[in-house]
Amino acid sequence: MKIAGVSMTYNDGFKIKEWREHYLEYKQFLDIFVIVDNGSEKGYQELLRTTFPEAIILYRKENGGCTAAYNEGIKYVLENSDADAIAVIANDIRVAPNCLPVLCEYLYSDKKLGIVSSAILNINSDIIDNYGHRVKKFKVSYCNRGESIKNIKVMKKYTDLVSGGFTMAKREFYLRAGVQDEALFMYCDELDTMFKARQHGYKIGVIASEYAWHWHINSPSKGKRSSASRYLISRNRVYLAKKYTGVMLLFEQIIRGLVITPFIHSIRFLKYRDYNELKDALYSMVGVFHGLCGKMYTNKYTEF
Repeated sequence: MKIAGVSMTYNDGFKIKEWREHYLEYKQFLDIFVIVDNGSEKGYQELLRTTFPEAIILYRKENGGCTAAYNEGIKYVLENSDADAIAVIANDIRVAPNCLPVLCEYLYSDKKLGIVSSAILNINSDIIDNYGHRVKKFKVSYCNRGESIKNIKVMKKYTDLVSGGFTMAKREFYLRAGVQDEALFMYCDELDTMFKARQHGYKIGVIASEYAWHWHINSPSKGKRSSASRYLISRNRVYLAKKYTGVMLLFEQIIRGLVITPFIHSIRFLKYRDYNELKDALYSMVGVFHGLCGKMYTNKYTEF
């Protein structure tokens, strides 16, 4: 089986050293490795070229978010290689030594499977962040969070959803179900993949015999999460509810983004006197209206 790897980047000089080190641990298992640069500065693009001379690097003219960037890499693999499996690997993911080939073997061991992942551990530990997810309506719960990977007895299972930062899909999955919905830009892409898998009769699976670590390497200049994330999450949940579900679930997402989330941020503002909390509340409400109206383009609310 041939495995392709797809990663994306955007002005990530602060973590490129660790990314390179992690890539060297799994590069032997990849038949092709594609990096999509999401419109970075020229200086970083040159650093990228010299750091990953083995990779095929695709340069976007503008930032299209995670969805457009990953799609460009996935489409390149589909059109220019005969890879059987396509692994999306975020550039702050470290995988266990044999994770990729074992994951590929698992993927093709079951005709029902379309896309899979491994257990994801906290950085430099054996503690699980998630080993699959349960999704009830739009509420996502992390399975086995806080447990030691050493205590897991069930080494593979079906799951509702897998984290978007580390997945492996059959070639046919993208050809039949389609690539990611670029209207999302970023956030909630995992939910979209879950709905598409269900529509096309695919199961989603996870293994615990191999695993990966999510390092969460963030820019040192960034503190609190940007309000843009609150806008995108509220907008995208409403958009996906319109796309896939009925009126009741759509109504729940409207109430969540328009009332519940702003209320929580307002309480946090009263407690901490942090005006960013009020900004988060506003961005959540705007996101609901834009999701309802189908305003899925980049704007001032999507700026990080």
